[in-house]
Amino acid sequence: MKRASTIVCCCLFMCFLASASITYAGGFALYEWSNRGIAMGTTGYVFGGDASVVATNPALMTKHEGGEVLMGVTAIAPSSEVYINGTKHKTKDKTHLVPHAYYTQQAESNVWLGIGMFTRFGLGTQYDQGWAGQGELQSVTIQSTSINPTVAFKFSDNFSLGVGVELLKGGLQIEKTGFRANTNGWGVGGNIGMLYDFDEQWSAAFTYRAPIRFYSSGSSTFLGTHTDNDQSIEATLPSSFTLGVGYEPTEDWTLEFDTIFTRWELTDEMVYSGNLDATDRLDYKNAWRFQLGTEYWAKEWLALRAGYVYDVTPTVNYEASYMLPANDRQLFSTGLGFKVADFKIDWSFMYIITKERTGMAIGAGNDNVDFKNGKTWISGLSVGYEF
Repeated sequence: MKRASTIVCCCLFMCFLASASITYAGGFALYEWSNRGIAMGTTGYVFGGDASVVATNPALMTKHEGGEVLMGVTAIAPSSEVYINGTKHKTKDKTHLVPHAYYTQQAESNVWLGIGMFTRFGLGTQYDQGWAGQGELQSVTIQSTSINPTVAFKFSDNFSLGVGVELLKGGLQIEKTGFRANTNGWGVGGNIGMLYDFDEQWSAAFTYRAPIRFYSSGSSTFLGTHTDNDQSIEATLPSSFTLGVGYEPTEDWTLEFDTIFTRWELTDEMVYSGNLDATDRLDYKNAWRFQLGTEYWAKEWLALRAGYVYDVTPTVNYEASYMLPANDRQLFSTGLGFKVADFKIDWSFMYIITKERTGMAIGAGNDNVDFKNGKTWISGLSVGYEF
């Protein structure tokens, strides 16, 4: 029975991977890798209740006996208003569906294997045709899917280590006055995670994700000249470090605080070669993200969850652009978890408020630009099975 369950779960997982080749997301860096995590402020680096630890901290696989499969989808609906010299424009409303899928299996008494599919980077910003800023940007879509095989080792009752390789498949579509491109490509990175249990109540975790040099190629149209395979776009996706601390006051209640440092300085430019030869300077700054999450099992079958995040933007006023009309963000989340026999069902809801940004000079004409009323709704469902 166990072997049959494993085969079925693997088949379901591979089918889901095949259907996830096109993924659209509503922000540049994403942390919505499971609905349990979203409900708890995207935590899950110290306490991991499901197979999504492949994405957060693979060392946590050592906390799961046997095997587990988890699949789900999250809906992300962002919106923002852009004022150019006092005239209001609005990004087009669109709901982006972001799937995730994971599989973990204990291979030996102290060795675990896992694989995950999720989205770490994505962007979807589109404006109405003929809007005032179309010379800088009409629309941009960054789509990506990360496939992350991992292995974890339990060295003692207190210390575990996990490592993985990240294969990122993605594409970039961009349109502005005189230029349009549709490219696809690959990048390779990796991750490492560590977990240390000080005692039955206190634990700490550290994770690192390596930068990825992403190269894409495809078709473009520049000043009326169209080419099918003569346009490349290249950029570096940033590395990140996460330090988490967890406290478990009772068997039914956990609290976790994480701080994430992302080296956005590595994403300093976007290089175009081919039909269009140009370089867009991005000049992002390194940024911090602080997140707090809690989970309380009110019943054996019911978990109550909540979280809060403060996310610092990597963009500064003098380098702001219509591509990412954002600023520092506050994220409020909640959700429920249900356990029925060997099945887990997780529901999440998150509301994001973006701080206003005013007095920016964007474009060749140095237009006076304000970003206002940025908000995002997120909700999703995940289903897991243990065997």
